Amino acid sequence: MRTKLSFLLFLTAIVGAYAQPNDRIAKTPKVNYDWQSGFVSITELTGAPGLGKTDDGLSAYYYSLTTIAGYQFTRNIKLGAGAGIHFHDEATLFPLFLDIRYSFNSQEFVPFLSGGGGIMLDFTDLENTRVFINPSAGIRYVLANRKALSFSTGVMVTTGGPNARKSFINFRLGVEIKGRK
Repeated sequence: MRTKLSFLLFLTAIVGAYAQPNDRIAKTPKVNYDWQSGFVSITELTGAPGLGKTDDGLSAYYYSLTTIAGYQFTRNIKLGAGAGIHFHDEATLFPLFLDIRYSFNSQEFVPFLSGGGGIMLDFTDLENTRVFINPSAGIRYVLANRKALSFSTGVMVTTGGPNARKSFINFRLGVEIKGRK
C-alpha cells in the first residue's frame, strides 16, 4: 500500500511540474519584451575616484562616457563589445573592451552582475596605454518596451604604463535600448 501511495504522489508531482508553462508571464508587457533575446545598446556615464595612492595624474579620478553594442542571448545573459572615452587629470584614454552581464530573474527592478575588461589607449603617449578589468554590481529599471535605466558600482583595476597599477571605485549611470524584432 505504501509503495502505491508513494508512486501516486511521485506521479502527481511529475504531472504538476510538466503542466507549468515553459514561458513565464511578466506582470507587464514592457517586462515581457525585456526578457526576449536581441540586439542591445548600453550607454553609460561614469564617475570614479581613485583608491590608494592618488598623487599621480592618472590615479586621482576619472569620468567617462562609454557605449556597448551587444546581444542578449537569454533572459539573463548579455555579451557585448564597447568603446568610449575616459578623462583623467593628465590624459585622455580611449577604452576598447568586452562586457558580459548576468541579470537575475526579476520583473521591473532587475539586479545584475557585470564584468568588463580590455585596453585603454592613449594616443598622445603610448606608454600610458593600459589593460583593465572592471567587475561591478547594479540594478536596472525597465522603463518601457525596449528601454531601461541602470545604476551600478564596481572596482576598476588598471595596469601598465610607467606607474603600473591603479584602482578606482566607479559609479555608472546607464541607458539601455533594445532593437526591434
